[in-house]
Amino acid sequence: MRIDNRMHKIIYLIAIISVLSSCKTKLIVTDFKAENIANYQNISTTDSSLLAFVNPYSTEINREMQTVIAISDVELVKKKPESLLTNYMADILLYEGQIYASKHQAHPIPELAYLNYGGLRTDLPRGKITVGKIFELMPFENEMVLLRLKGDDLNAMARMIAAKGGDSVAGITLTIKDGKPGLFLINNKPVQNNKEYWIVTNDYVANGGDNMTMFGNRTMFINTGIKLRDCFINHLQRDYDAGKIISPKLDGRISHE
Repeated sequence: MRIDNRMHKIIYLIAIISVLSSCKTKLIVTDFKAENIANYQNISTTDSSLLAFVNPYSTEINREMQTVIAISDVELVKKKPESLLTNYMADILLYEGQIYASKHQAHPIPELAYLNYGGLRTDLPRGKITVGKIFELMPFENEMVLLRLKGDDLNAMARMIAAKGGDSVAGITLTIKDGKPGLFLINNKPVQNNKEYWIVTNDYVANGGDNMTMFGNRTMFINTGIKLRDCFINHLQRDYDAGKIISPKLDGRISHE
């Protein structure tokens, strides 16, 4: 089964269970009587027919969530100014954005990626990584987008990253001194204020989330319609099928002077 179809199936199954769980007979209060009930008594009843209907779906969801899609030889922990987790995920985002861009009629050429630090909700373990772990890492329905921004706006992004003490980025080199950017390079080249650059990010920050208001100055916007979570799962699955092991290294892309 293809991973994107798997994701749609999981979301569909979760939706069914949520709807069924919320289906209850509507009751109207016509009288009120109070009495003490021992707290050890079971005061709820189980709808056996509902459970019989839901259990197969729950079993299927659990099976899908436990599917192994990657092996890592290190624990990927989120830290600032950079970390194995933030670097690795941003690298995937840039790579997948470039793959998508290569097939787009506008022929964008993404040079950098930005993935907001707060959007990564957990660490990834050493050893087996499952579909469920990626759902924990990225529980939101954010989508991958491409933006075309001027160098001035990317300098504003660098100032925000420096003020935060680091973030999840790819394609840039940034030094931080006293909460402000020092050296700032894109693909090892100084940023030109009036030049336009393509960046891969998510629709949340593209719309100003996490105070990234400079992204609103884009001169072009492409929404891929691809969920970030699906993007990462598909990437990990392809590498896993090819026998690749996750083994990222720190490279100093963000550092303190």
